[in-house]
Amino acid sequence: MIVLAGLNHKTAPVKFREALAGVGALKALEKFRTQGDGERVVLSTCNRFELYTVDSDEEKALERLTEFMKEICGKSLEGVHYRRAGLEAVRHLFTVAAGLDSLVVGESEILGQVKEAYETSRKLGFTGKIFNVLFQRALFVGKLVRSETGISTGQTSVASVAVQLAQRIFGSLSDSKVLILGAGKMAELSARHLLNEKVKKLWVANRTWGKGVALAEPFNAEPIRWQNFPQAMEEADVVIASTGSEKPVLTVELVRSVLSARRGRSLFLIDIAMPRDVEEGVHRLEHVYLYTLEDLRGIVDENVSRRKSEFERARGLVEQEVRKFCSDKMNGMVSALA
Repeated sequence: MIVLAGLNHKTAPVKFREALAGVGALKALEKFRTQGDGERVVLSTCNRFELYTVDSDEEKALERLTEFMKEICGKSLEGVHYRRAGLEAVRHLFTVAAGLDSLVVGESEILGQVKEAYETSRKLGFTGKIFNVLFQRALFVGKLVRSETGISTGQTSVASVAVQLAQRIFGSLSDSKVLILGAGKMAELSARHLLNEKVKKLWVANRTWGKGVALAEPFNAEPIRWQNFPQAMEEADVVIASTGSEKPVLTVELVRSVLSARRGRSLFLIDIAMPRDVEEGVHRLEHVYLYTLEDLRGIVDENVSRRKSEFERARGLVEQEVRKFCSDKMNGMVSALA
């Protein structure tokens, strides 16, 4: 039986997602090793954490997954997590891979994250006949939905929605100065969208200097040393924070220290990292406006409403592929769904 337990942006507050994001997939897999043999995959993103396994005893497996997640999270999961088994587990994974369960519905990043989760488990020897077929089919479904429908048109990533939020604040960004903290995928996507909006000035700061330089170069941005980013904050209109730090990089003390040099100019902070990059108390500082992943929901909902018919088509395709997958006796999955 295929079983999964997890939580996401729909079911769990930030503190739960943050705690599990801090653990990450690789550490969770290593801890998962102590749970015995068998196939297993951990999908860990900024907005979801899911454990997949195969077990002949559905109830015991679901209880073990829940207890394991509770153990590594360090919090009670009552009322904030979900569990799926058999056909429902397959439907859930296909829906996730298709981008239909994401904060930004239709986003493309999740497909790469599902692939990375599967490849990590496969390389560590945690997948076999069942999960090799299941996850490869999920990746196929994700690609199929994006090629056959228009769910990926418009603003379809957290980074693009963050830039869209900045546009709403300032109108045109052509007179705005933006600082990006981090040099990962979200930072790269943010830089790409900001370049399209022809921002007046773009800085990139990253703890690893070489990665910061590599990200800055193709986007005509100025790389700055990590220790110097507070000076850039004195000039910036917007800071987009997207590092992989386990602790906030923008503390109340640090942000307060740059405000005097700004002489009352408003500072807009957009935190798209998980765990969060900006300390919670920062939003109480005068002239500072903090926006988090939760604050992007309004824009996301508008984008979804404009593409509602495409999402219905996408859901239909997912359901079609679920039925096809479960009726295909050649792939040997029927026994795993029973």
